[in-house]
Amino acid sequence: MKSSITKKNLIKFFGYTLSIVFWIIVWHIAAISIDKEIFLPTPGKVFSVLINELLPSETFKLSLLNSLLAIGKGFLFGALLGITLAILSYLLAPVKVLLWFPIKVIKSVPVASFVILSLLWMDTEQLATFIPALMVLPTLYINTLTGLKQTGDKLLNMATLFNVPVLRRIRYIYFPSVLPYTLSACSLSIGMAWKSGIAAEIIGLAKDSIGNELYKAKLYLMIPELFAWTIVIVLLSIICEHIIKAFIRRA
Repeated sequence: MKSSITKKNLIKFFGYTLSIVFWIIVWHIAAISIDKEIFLPTPGKVFSVLINELLPSETFKLSLLNSLLAIGKGFLFGALLGITLAILSYLLAPVKVLLWFPIKVIKSVPVASFVILSLLWMDTEQLATFIPALMVLPTLYINTLTGLKQTGDKLLNMATLFNVPVLRRIRYIYFPSVLPYTLSACSLSIGMAWKSGIAAEIIGLAKDSIGNELYKAKLYLMIPELFAWTIVIVLLSIICEHIIKAFIRRA
């Protein structure tokens, strides 16, 4: 059984690697065809800038750390708040009715609008935490609430009949029901957190952040640097997603 799982994981890893290689080749061919670095630099040029210029610099490390901490805090706060509100809505119908409108608003209003409005109320350094939290909240709320609603009535009735303690119900009935929805929400939300957090840093011009470095690269037409920072954001999003999924499964 274990060898079968290992083989399956290897096949999946090989498939994903092949997909990455394929799209890098497509990118290279497109860059060579256009032959204008200001529009599309080659993968070789971008990775050279990333490895030789960005990675060794202190600015890179500081920006990476600041953005990671700010967006990470925003994600965790938004996720915890979304899950807590979902539990309250499941237990108390008036809470669900009360939250219907703000959840709809948060889902519908563009990120840029929230960023601009938030600049009136808080410092730019706080935006990269507040905006991701706001974007993550509805996804975790809706998915967690859906998972709770999907909990089997027969299992709950059986637990009531046999006087199963509340903690055991949570662990053996509610948790397995909610977990797939929570994992799916985390997978969606981590990407949203990074996109919204970086957007907040760009609009707010947050000092010593990835968003600020992206803005400067665009401003001075340093296109390879722009692509290199974008790759960093994608990698950070993927790594954070896998860490969070592993943590939830472990828990």
